[in-house]
Amino acid sequence: MMRPSSSMLHRSYKSLGYRGHRPQSILQKCIAVTDLTRVGGQGCHHELQQSRHHSVPSRLQPPSSPASPSFSISGRRCLVSQLSSSSSDARDQPTLFSLPNLSHPSDFIQLANTAIRECDTVRRTLALSLSASADSDDDIDKVQKAKQTLHLLDDISNIVCTVIDAAELCRSVHASPQWRRGATDAFGILSDYIGNLNADERLYLSLRRFVFADDDAIKSANNDGSDGVSSSTNSDSLSILSQLPPEYQRMAHAMRREFERDGIHLTYTKREEARELNNVIVGLESLFTNNITEKTKFYNIEGEDMVQEVDKIVPRHILGQLVRNAPAENSANDDGNNNSSLTLSSDNLLSNTLLAHSPSPALRKEIYHQTHTSIPENLNVLDSLIRHRHLHSSLLGYKSYAHRVLSDRMVENPTKVKDFLQRMEEGSSHVFKRDMEAILEAKKYMEGASGGDTIEPWDVPFYTTLIKAQRQHQRWKEDGGNDSNSNDLDESSQFAGYFTVENSIDGMKVLVQDLFGITMKEADIPIEERWDVDTTTVTHHDEASMKGSGGLRKFEFHHEEDGPLGTMYFDLHPRDGKFVHAAHFTIRCGRIRNDDTTTDKNTNDHQLPIVALVCNLSPSSSSDSQTLLSHSEVETLYHEFGHGLHSLLSRTAFQHLSGTRAAMDFVETPSHLFETFARDPGFLSRVLARHYITGLPMSERRAGHLALSHTDFRGIEVQTQIVHSKFDQALFGENPCSPSLGGCSSTDMFERLHKEAGVPFAQGTHWHSRFGHLVTYGAGYYGYLYAQTFAADIWRSTLASSMASSSDGAVRAGGGMKVWKEMLIHGGAKDPKDMIHAVLGREPSVDPFFKGMS
Repeated sequence: MMRPSSSMLHRSYKSLGYRGHRPQSILQKCIAVTDLTRVGGQGCHHELQQSRHHSVPSRLQPPSSPASPSFSISGRRCLVSQLSSSSSDARDQPTLFSLPNLSHPSDFIQLANTAIRECDTVRRTLALSLSASADSDDDIDKVQKAKQTLHLLDDISNIVCTVIDAAELCRSVHASPQWRRGATDAFGILSDYIGNLNADERLYLSLRRFVFADDDAIKSANNDGSDGVSSSTNSDSLSILSQLPPEYQRMAHAMRREFERDGIHLTYTKREEARELNNVIVGLESLFTNNITEKTKFYNIEGEDMVQEVDKIVPRHILGQLVRNAPAENSANDDGNNNSSLTLSSDNLLSNTLLAHSPSPALRKEIYHQTHTSIPENLNVLDSLIRHRHLHSSLLGYKSYAHRVLSDRMVENPTKVKDFLQRMEEGSSHVFKRDMEAILEAKKYMEGASGGDTIEPWDVPFYTTLIKAQRQHQRWKEDGGNDSNSNDLDESSQFAGYFTVENSIDGMKVLVQDLFGITMKEADIPIEERWDVDTTTVTHHDEASMKGSGGLRKFEFHHEEDGPLGTMYFDLHPRDGKFVHAAHFTIRCGRIRNDDTTTDKNTNDHQLPIVALVCNLSPSSSSDSQTLLSHSEVETLYHEFGHGLHSLLSRTAFQHLSGTRAAMDFVETPSHLFETFARDPGFLSRVLARHYITGLPMSERRAGHLALSHTDFRGIEVQTQIVHSKFDQALFGENPCSPSLGGCSSTDMFERLHKEAGVPFAQGTHWHSRFGHLVTYGAGYYGYLYAQTFAADIWRSTLASSMASSSDGAVRAGGGMKVWKEMLIHGGAKDPKDMIHAVLGREPSVDPFFKGMS
């Protein structure tokens, strides 16, 4: 019924070398960045498969009798949640996230237990209706009853998700330790409860009985479940389903698949075996993830030349922050005059910066080997995870873990993933070859005969950074660039000062107006609603000083015809205790229900979405108008804005299908599409890129150069993603890479795939022991490239030409409204293939993606 987390979709920041930043300035900005990414999925996806687990107090048991009014499946649905039906006085009081009854850290526990009691009330209602249906031929319209059942199941999901999604955001970003603890406890309570919901046969049988008209469900409801639950359907099922609106049909099939994918149709003995296997899997996933996030390797580099090389790139006071937790026996940095030995760490930001900017092959090699062998214990954890996922999936009736994961994705099965990756490799191979030749040529020029004819993995970040800067410098010179930076090969210097937080937000306002006719208006945030300050210590006297300080911001979205659309918070800058990546969090999903399932025709349940964009951009200055950003940070911000708009602009009857709760290999499509605006030359020069001092726009020619830089070494980036996607499929396919299952080791497979593709690999290293996507995106890593191909096609076919026009309404008429009304508005309530076809007017093509690489 509920699957792993969808409240958060995010991406990690790119390595420093690929962002075009000066290493010193970036290290001063953000010293806690890692490359671990936890990518969300679909549905209210909070199962016990979360990567973070906490010891929590036992939840309060629901009372034996309902604490709130009973539900009637044949009459009006009554939602009495404290979160959805509070008194007007309570709603008028400012609260955290604008959610009723969330004013103090302890409220999270109360809301969690209230949600459990309310869900149990709905569960009892469905169970009673299921029992009653065995003894009577109710003359209530069967189609109406099917709709009511689906709405009640969605109510359960909505009640739980509203609390657990808010808790997920709070524990990830709140400045107050007390709030984070309260949210963490609530998250743990509801995670346990969701496991209970997913195993509730009565919910599953209600779905079978009232929606699929399965009489066997009644028989199953009256036995002890030891023989399992049949998953058959009959002719009445098809009759009822065919009379339901398309969105209801999709909801019905989605809910049934989710129940059965977790094995609810198995015998009791097998269900218990599956539950035990899943508990082991959860533990292994947590262990793998915790090893990545918590373990840091410290090592010393020896020799005056190497030490001086590091000093040129990373000042000692910055280095001290990155290795401040080094054991005493490893710390060689205490003496600032020590020129013979220096302590470094496996910190990603530090390692990526040195790999991208050090001309010393010896230093780069040492850093690469140390960093990519820093978590050897994860190799055994991964092997065990592969084995248990395979056994668990086999028990549930799937050929492999990949078959189970892909059963609800656009791509459908591993064979189609293989075909897609093969097509991507064939289409990008010539660009990859060209990129590698450029690196080898540069290496021979820089290192001479001593460099040899082989490109090592530690050569790639350095030479791509160097060549990209040289190319941009040459483009600038050819345009007659003659400012003070014209001899600076740092790529970012050519665009310094053109991007600020305020410019970026102003660009978003223009974008939603041009595309959709939507206004994006900033709103004040009372102190009780904020999470960027410790509200347990800050008073109302401090509230005025927060305005315009570059902290938390809030925007309301409105359309002239459709009315209010929802709320989006912006939490853009780093602080202690905050999640360190860029992410889109769902606080509350939307649903727009013109409720024809009630006797009261005036009853509408319109729940507007609330979302948050969380980033760790350059630290804010006194105001966002002065906070300078790199172009890469702007791309990240617009990427997350695409996720946020997907949530805000969807209009679905079920919150379970709203916004980003769609097929996982589709949900990155809107985010990649909106990221493209951040490098469109027309949009850059017309709106987005304005110098923070002069106010002058970036010339369109220079903006074109910036767009061109995105294609530099795109072949290597794509080929590496293909290798990682193939590796992901190999680990979790029918013949998994696990010695305990008779297969080869993951390290052997990783090396083999690199060599087959011609991507540099260093023997003895195991980068994949730090590959967090194997936990959170296992068997689904291909989805990044998959969604990018759709975004590229939609951009080139629907939006690119109209973006070149500055006339009012050109973009809206040229495809903006089509993107909204044919794609974003449906969330997960429509087949993504049908949505993409409706936007394009044809089947999608990968050709625009390949053209964008050239």
